Amino acid sequence: MKKSGCCSKTCRNIITMVEKKSFMSFALDKLGYKSKEDLYENLYLKAFIDSYHRIGKDSILEEKIRDRFVFDLERENPLTKDWIQRQILFLNWERWINVSEGEKSRADISFSISGCGEFMIECKRLKYADTRYLDGGIKRFVELKYAKNDTHGGMIGFVIDGDIKKIVNNLKPKVKNFHFSDGFENLLMKRCLTWEPSFQSRHDRKDNTCIHLYHLFFDFIPMNSDRKKIPAACIVRGE
Repeated sequence: MKKSGCCSKTCRNIITMVEKKSFMSFALDKLGYKSKEDLYENLYLKAFIDSYHRIGKDSILEEKIRDRFVFDLERENPLTKDWIQRQILFLNWERWINVSEGEKSRADISFSISGCGEFMIECKRLKYADTRYLDGGIKRFVELKYAKNDTHGGMIGFVIDGDIKKIVNNLKPKVKNFHFSDGFENLLMKRCLTWEPSFQSRHDRKDNTCIHLYHLFFDFIPMNSDRKKIPAACIVRGE
């Protein structure tokens, strides 16, 4: 009996999914990682934390901070520089994505390795628990403007003023109330690796899939020569 077109398409999709999963497992094994989560956490996130310890902290402009991370990841970071130069790992910044025929979206940073998907990161500078972190960041993942075909992503907060611990603690309940997946509240207490100002979350997307987000926060509060905090407003005006 002849199979319907719909059935044939479903079978092809299942086979394609199985093939992709098998290829990803093969690629991860060759790279030395047990799972994609292991890759995301112990390569991408760990590299970001490693770079933070080297880069300059004297800027509060989001693009300049991001560009310093990118430069270090490409040139200095022992976890990523060789793989990037050998074109095993691809690092993109200001990554443009076609959301629809008439709309494009731009992610700050993305990592990708053939067969292992893409890991997109949105960066936000913070002076307090700003709702723009949700509306201009997490929302893009929820609405499939970022990471449409992937299951994980990252949010990076550059704290340029205020108390970083307080900002992180005040953001958690806001994140919990933003399209949060039921039953995953424990993620808000789970750090990213051992980095203290961090947590994780899981959100429902508009296509009924979920996105797992890693949230890391880094201190870029300006200091004077006496190592005393200088209010960000004294150095630059406006957002």
